[in-house]
Formats: sequence, structure tokens, C-alpha cells
Amino acid sequence: MPNNKLNFSNINVLIIGDVMVDYYLFGEVNRISPEAPVPVVEIESKESRPGGAANVALNLLQLGAKPFLLSMIGRDNTGTLLMNMLKSAGVRTNHILQHKNRTTTLKTRIFDDDKQVVRFDEEDAEDVQDAQEALLIKEFKKIVANEKIDIIIIQDYNKGVLTKYFIKQILLHATKAEIPVAVDPKERNFLDYQAIDLFKPNLREFSEAIGYRINSKSIESLRSGAEELRRKNRFKNLMVTLGAHGIFCFTRDGQSFIVPAKAIKAADVSGAGDTVISIAALAFVQKYPMKEIAQFANKGAAAVCKKVGVTPVALKELK
Repeated sequence: MPNNKLNFSNINVLIIGDVMVDYYLFGEVNRISPEAPVPVVEIESKESRPGGAANVALNLLQLGAKPFLLSMIGRDNTGTLLMNMLKSAGVRTNHILQHKNRTTTLKTRIFDDDKQVVRFDEEDAEDVQDAQEALLIKEFKKIVANEKIDIIIIQDYNKGVLTKYFIKQILLHATKAEIPVAVDPKERNFLDYQAIDLFKPNLREFSEAIGYRINSKSIESLRSGAEELRRKNRFKNLMVTLGAHGIFCFTRDGQSFIVPAKAIKAADVSGAGDTVISIAALAFVQKYPMKEIAQFANKGAAAVCKKVGVTPVALKELK
């Protein structure tokens, strides 16, 4: 199917994972502080954006799909801000659970023009408590029972929503309901994601999981690592994002190839992984070949990397 006919409007996607607020302070550095050898950023503007799995939901919405977002946040000011931003953007928030004993993650980034100077995080990254986990599982089962879900995206940022038991329950019920699962993993639960239809780590996560450094320019090194990882977690299809080098794919039938990325001047790479998993999941539902899926994902990632801050990709940018 050619690019100009891309249409994801009939796809329902359940996104499960850690959501957060990305807060930006934009300014300019003209001097060094007299108090310490650090730059003084003169703030000119401020902006808040939904981040993590919430950014995946925004990407899916912009691409024309219907997102269902399941997560848990705090009953705090940051959580209220996040809920309001999502509602304003058109993302349903009725499956985002708020709990007084959780802290909503807030990532603050300070920029000097388009260069990030510093980032600081305020969060509670411990696993949710057993009672909170039970609420998440109950809500998950309700969504699967009541909605026609075409694919599940698990967006793991190691912020505590995705416990090992919750992951097992998601995979168990997805298998029973014959719903494909795409995963953007992080280190803590990496090998708990077993027999995943579309598994998308980045190069660092991939290398750490198999225990040795992968040469991103060598198809032999990448393939050897993929075969080792498949023995550990039995993935069906693998996409490893290689940054400026593109995406490495290892398919269900054993094909392996690198889809190179077009060279660009990146302003900010934050959020690129969210865009990649969003595009890949939608194209996977529509049964595009893995090479084309990676080409679409590369194009989407390039579009968002040209912009400062976490930004979703629009369907017209793929076309």
C-alpha cells in the first residue's frame, strides 16, 4: 500500500504505561553566575506538554487512530494539569486513575535557545502498591471486555505503573483475546515482556539486555544480538532504534536488515521513541511489511527530532 493512502482512522489502540508532564523553560544564556561557575538562563517562555505514554496517545490521535490510555497518576497539581492538557487535546482520560499516594512525574527541562542546559525530575518511581495494581488490572480487563481493541501498546518508563504481575496479566489476556502487543521497554522489566508481537528497544537497552555491546553499523553484530535476545524473551518481531543510523529489524521469519535514517540536524530527540512505537503499531495492525513499517517510523522520528521538546507527529508529515 503506497504512502499517500495511509489511513489509520479505524484503529483502536490501548496504551498502557507511565504518563508524565514535560515542563519546558526556554531562554537565553548571556552570562555566568557570580555565585558558581554555571550559566544564568534568562527565561523568556514556559510550556507544559503531556509526556511518556500520554505522548504516545497524542501521536496516535494526530495519526488518526482512536487511543485508549490506561495509567495511574497522583491526585496532585501536576496530575490535574496533565488531565486538563489531555482533555484539551481530545484524549479521553476516563481510564487514567488518580491516587492520593502517587506522585505525578514532572520532568523540567531548561533550554538555552534550542540546546538543553539541564533537566530535573520530580517523581515517585516505585511500583504501585498491591491495591493500586488491582485497580489497574480491573480497569484493563474492563477496557478489553467493552472495547474492540486492535493493538495494545505498552509504554514502559520504569515509573511504577507496569509491575511484573500487571505485565503478566496484560499479556495473558491479550493472548486470550488475540490482540497483538507492541512494547517500548525499559531495563527493569525488559525480559518480562515475553513473546511480544512487536518489540522496540533502543540500542542501549538492547545491548544491556544481552550483556555485551552491539556494533550498530554491523548487520552481523545486530543479528547475533537479536538471535540471543529471541532465546531470552521469544519476541516475534524486533525493531531496534539506532538513532542517526536508523532502525534494525529482525522479523518473525528470520529476516534481518537495517533501514537507514535520512541525515537531519536534530534539535531535540526527546519523544522520538514515542513516535516510533505509535507509527509502528498502527502500520503493524495494517499488515505492512517490516521494512515499510521502519521507513514510516524513521520518517516520523525525523519530523519530531527537528522540533524542540516532546511533540507528536501528524499524519500529513508521514505522507
